[in-house]
Amino acid sequence: MKHAEESNLRRRFLKLGGLLAASSFLGSCSSDDGEAGLAKMKPSKAENLAVWKRNASSPYATGEIDMPGVCHLPGPYSKSVFPDPNKYKNVETIHGMCQLCSTVCGITGYVKDGRIIKIEGNANDPNTQGRLCARGQAGLNHQYHPERLLHPIRRVGNRGEGKWRRISWDEALEEIANRLKKVRDEDNHEEFAFHQGRSRSKDAVAGFLRAFGTNTQLNHRGLCSAARRAANLTYLFESDWDLGDYENSKYILNFGSNMFEAHQGHVAGAQRVQRGRFENGAKFVTFDVRLSNTAGNSDEFFMPTPGTDGAIALAMAHTIIKEDLADKAFFADWANCSLSELWQEIKDYTPQWAESVSTVPAVDIARIAREFAAAAPRATTMCNRGSSAHINGFFNDRAIFLLNVLVGSVGKPRGVCWMYTGGYDKQFAKPPKLAPKPKTPSLLADPPEFVLVNRWNKMRVGEIVYWYLKQERAKIQVYMTYNLDSPLTWPETEVTKNVFLDEDKINFHVCINPFFNETASFADMVLPWATFMERWDVDARGAYNLIPYISMRRPMVKPLGEARDIRDIFPDLARRIGGGMEKWFPKERSVENYMEEFVAKVPYDKKKFKSPMDFFAKVGAFEDPKKSRYMQTYLQPLSKADMADATIDEKTKIITKDGKGIGILHHGMPVVGFKTPSRKLEVKSDFVTKVARNEDVSDLIATANSKGKNRPESHAPYSYDVSPWPVWVPVSDHQDLADDQLIMTSFKWNVHNHGRTANLKWCSEIVHSNPAWIHPDTAKRFNLKSGDWIELTGHRSKDVNSKLKSLNLGTGETGKLQLPVVVTKGIHPKAIAISNSLGHKEYSRVAQAKQKEEIGGQAAGMNPSAMKDADWERNMWWEDKSKGDHKKWQRNTGNGWAQNNILPISPDYISGQQAFNDTVVRIRKLS
Repeated sequence: MKHAEESNLRRRFLKLGGLLAASSFLGSCSSDDGEAGLAKMKPSKAENLAVWKRNASSPYATGEIDMPGVCHLPGPYSKSVFPDPNKYKNVETIHGMCQLCSTVCGITGYVKDGRIIKIEGNANDPNTQGRLCARGQAGLNHQYHPERLLHPIRRVGNRGEGKWRRISWDEALEEIANRLKKVRDEDNHEEFAFHQGRSRSKDAVAGFLRAFGTNTQLNHRGLCSAARRAANLTYLFESDWDLGDYENSKYILNFGSNMFEAHQGHVAGAQRVQRGRFENGAKFVTFDVRLSNTAGNSDEFFMPTPGTDGAIALAMAHTIIKEDLADKAFFADWANCSLSELWQEIKDYTPQWAESVSTVPAVDIARIAREFAAAAPRATTMCNRGSSAHINGFFNDRAIFLLNVLVGSVGKPRGVCWMYTGGYDKQFAKPPKLAPKPKTPSLLADPPEFVLVNRWNKMRVGEIVYWYLKQERAKIQVYMTYNLDSPLTWPETEVTKNVFLDEDKINFHVCINPFFNETASFADMVLPWATFMERWDVDARGAYNLIPYISMRRPMVKPLGEARDIRDIFPDLARRIGGGMEKWFPKERSVENYMEEFVAKVPYDKKKFKSPMDFFAKVGAFEDPKKSRYMQTYLQPLSKADMADATIDEKTKIITKDGKGIGILHHGMPVVGFKTPSRKLEVKSDFVTKVARNEDVSDLIATANSKGKNRPESHAPYSYDVSPWPVWVPVSDHQDLADDQLIMTSFKWNVHNHGRTANLKWCSEIVHSNPAWIHPDTAKRFNLKSGDWIELTGHRSKDVNSKLKSLNLGTGETGKLQLPVVVTKGIHPKAIAISNSLGHKEYSRVAQAKQKEEIGGQAAGMNPSAMKDADWERNMWWEDKSKGDHKKWQRNTGNGWAQNNILPISPDYISGQQAFNDTVVRIRKLS
């Protein structure tokens, strides 16, 4: 493999003319290193000139606006010196935060003459510590793109017809305000729906929606990580996100996380995993249906049948208990059941049974369980969509977390940990006062069929929004979408598109986005949103240092054209709507003033900085050096003041005060314990069982005294029997597959996220095609080889239809998808894997892999003559010239295929998690 890679690199080097590729490498070195590298190569002037003449052509066309990230000439040797030693002279460095994926890395922009010329990681960011992935590096493609929306546009034809005209901001905001006034005056506040994709301006969104009075705030939680979060909350109540102390651990047991490419917080997490391995000797074991980059870089990798991670984890738990490997003292102190009680529930989950379910050898399951227990408490699990994005995902992740409880690694150094906040440090960062929360119920925001949705945190079931509208269970007068691309990324894209086109179901749709994406194509109005390099935010991600921190996203440059951020749009809109909304948005308070108030309490060195804002301008991020890592907080003693007038339950030892839990007696000492109903880890969750039955859980919520809510009366018709224990729940759709059926799974590449990066030319050149992965044994069965084309037919889930009968989804076909295959041993024989993120019909000609096609009516909102990028127009070698004839298709060309066209709407009834990795498809070879 090494020699093949070297050979491929050499061929590419020669294809590029040699010196061009070398200069690209040298450009990443210091100027001294670059000169030394050039000296070693010793190309003569004549050689340089020959290479230049051989590769030269006419200069690239340029527009009025300078476009960093665009090489204006077709090679470096048009310049007398390369790299340009003056490139970074007189630059200003401005810190910010990326938003091209969920990791929100700290970044530093190099700004010269009002333009960002480079983006790199901010070394002061405590989470990502100066690292930045390819997506972040390609931020220049996002900022300076010839097809960025720069002006508001309004449709002039039928919705979806593609006819647009440019309008002024005044016209846009007046129409939106008048429509929202009508909604409010009719007292139909819930019929104003705000639907966000990836939002990092939570305070701004909440402030506007609260002031208006709607609770119909929708998100994509159900399509992302609902099952995993619900499983964590079941054990902890306090937090929905586990953060292993990976760099100090000795054993990392990974179920379905692609940490090195696509895990939430992956840039921060991946470097800590690697430090744990190479500096601390940690062993890294991965279970995944597909050979991801993470799996391929693990010490051991096993390929289970899709959806069987929970069976493997339960078999490991069986081994740990049966072989007396559990941390008995920890379990007795901090689990809310006994080992003997747990044994009765899992005694039948043997490694041999798990092998029959998962195809992972029983001997390996038992061996890894022993190794994990031996390493404890310096051991932690890790999981993500590979285990959770299934109908049984909640149960899978419950079983996985149980392993940490059994070996006593929960909340301990080197074990599995969490943070009490999933974002910024709220001790020092607090937004200005917002309007009170409205009490108007919203069916779309709190669908009644789902057991744990919104019972702890906001967990919207995004995938059923359009289905509810299709069924006329809800209506939207004004639909505001924000950084959302649901016609591409939602399951059953035809359902989504048809609802968008129905003006009786969505009366008016305004889309806020920097680009004309698929969502915008179905809008009535599109507002040009400022990029993450042009706006303000206070932000943070799950803190891998286990200390809460604060980062600031700040404008590096002024917004291009007429682009505006919602922090500018919402105050203007609120004042036009009036009726009391305007009082929450005083005219005299600028966005920068708002930010000053937001971070006013952040400590700073007055000898070095003038204010907290000055600190963030020069450093970019804050982590309190006085705070300890958030570990073993359950052992925190209660003070005398805490215990004054407190009551201790003789049986449970739970300590309450004023009717609410504050702690538990631990070996006679009053401590905080876990912030759960039992003040222990909820291995047995009566809360889940009772909530599923719509029983009152007020007493459990009171003793937890952290999070938890009863289901409202509207949920009463929907009752379920859910085991309080970690149990195995099979995916019935996967049983007894026909000869022509496979289980379709989904994944992300390291250069893309789900729907927002295919417009980046640097990323799309690397990955623009997504053929289906299929195992050699499966390929032989269907007489397939790499490059052959297949047709997949998707089906709705029998599991979902039986549990959620009120949705009336049925079990019919979802559609057909034709695409090529690549034959590889890197996929389970029962599975077929297709990456998401690709197959755009909009979102720029880069995302569509079209070199010179006319833009369309949306060009009314752009300035393509001023913003030119002839680079990709000339060099897009991957455009598909086949015109839809698969027999003429050339490998590695085109913009890919949208898997979601045949993915069914498949929420699990527990958490609302979309079962991305469960779809049963029929496969047919195309001739």
